[in-house]
Amino acid sequence: MNRRQRIVLVTAFVLCGALAVLGLAALSTATEGPLSSALGWLGAATGAVEHRIRDRLGGPPRRETLEWLEPYRDDVARLRKPDIVLLGAYDGGVPRTLDGVLALESSITAPMALVQVYGAWGDKPEQQFPVGVLTAITGLGSIPIVTWEPWLADFESARHPHLALRDVRDSHGLAAVARGDYDFYIDTWASEAARFERPFFIRFGHEMNDPYRYPWGPQNNTKEEYILAWRRVVERFRAAGATNVVWVWSPHVAYEYWDLYYPGDAYVDWVATGVLNFGPIAQWSKWWTFAEIFGTKYPRMAEFGKPIMIAEFGSLAVGGDRAAWYADAIRSIPRDYPATRALVFFHTRDDQTVTYQKVDWTLGDSTVATAVRDALSETGLACRSSTPCPR
Repeated sequence: MNRRQRIVLVTAFVLCGALAVLGLAALSTATEGPLSSALGWLGAATGAVEHRIRDRLGGPPRRETLEWLEPYRDDVARLRKPDIVLLGAYDGGVPRTLDGVLALESSITAPMALVQVYGAWGDKPEQQFPVGVLTAITGLGSIPIVTWEPWLADFESARHPHLALRDVRDSHGLAAVARGDYDFYIDTWASEAARFERPFFIRFGHEMNDPYRYPWGPQNNTKEEYILAWRRVVERFRAAGATNVVWVWSPHVAYEYWDLYYPGDAYVDWVATGVLNFGPIAQWSKWWTFAEIFGTKYPRMAEFGKPIMIAEFGSLAVGGDRAAWYADAIRSIPRDYPATRALVFFHTRDDQTVTYQKVDWTLGDSTVATAVRDALSETGLACRSSTPCPR
């Protein structure tokens, strides 16, 4: 069988799989539960084949450029204590498409070992376990990070009469998580995570100490309630056999007393924070250096004895030399912050999380991309097939 025949055969398989998904969907309409889960896994399998075909047709398979990552993809214990710095990215097109991630790594000539997705709690289809996008990420050779956000008000009151009404649900909502009110949702995710089998990160309830941004913050919950909720979630996953999950605790270190939210060594695998330089775009902001944002907090983060992840890494263009900011930050990581083991680019052009206007974190400027590429190459952080990472 020649190459063209193989492609035709596999394409036919993909089309048949897609038709099967559509047929089952037509039968189930809005049905949820086991059938909905089965559709998700069938769709993931079909998508995985599609990605492999596309990868092959585009040239040398991407997984081959990440061959050095295989020990971490296959061994969760090693992923919990990596001996190299793993590069990663979140792109605004995820989960709809991974093309933005591929474009970023092409522009800086460095494969993204980690790909981050964001997922909210709730009843909507897109708030269920994201088997499709996780399968696509692992199919391309990378390891997923799921930033899992407990938006408790997204659950329908009529479907969950045991929950508090939506207008009061966020008040001490994490206490409700800790006592088991949301086990119906956590357990479903946990069983799906165990079924997924491959290692991946969960960054649960990030920036829990920020009193302005998210409803799971200190304006609604105590630090004790947060810690108990975190432990409840981890324990439910472990009880379901989801030992493939790597747990990432990610406070907002710009606020005081962030370390008091630590759930404990037995419940945390990595410690993370975001490093985003907003520049002078708002009254509360200015042009911060990487050392001002991260360096002053690093010693306390390192004291936990866990690998450190910079889970959102980026700088805006207003207020200073953006290319120099990235270059200085990257060069300082192996030199000054040796416990840092993951650097995840925040690569989205429509971020409106903390500002009224949308801001652009992408590396579209060729000067910036060149500066990043050169700094990664100089420090040895740009692991690729021609210069593989040390094992």
